[in-house]
Amino acid sequence: MHTAGRVAVFVGMVMIALGFIFGFTAMFMDADRQAVVWLGIIPLGFVVMLAGTVTSQLTRPKDEN
Repeated sequence: MHTAGRVAVFVGMVMIALGFIFGFTAMFMDADRQAVVWLGIIPLGFVVMLAGTVTSQLTRPKDEN
């Protein structure tokens, strides 16, 4: 579960970055529908990143000692 949490954090960060990049690009190109869709991905990215952070913090890997 720890690895799944770390992957979720990475996926959340990618979703946020893509939402910002494509959302603002579409907004500046006057493609309002696409901008709304891409900017709507940003809050979902935060939710995924938060869930991944909580998961990775609550499921620590076992010590090898």
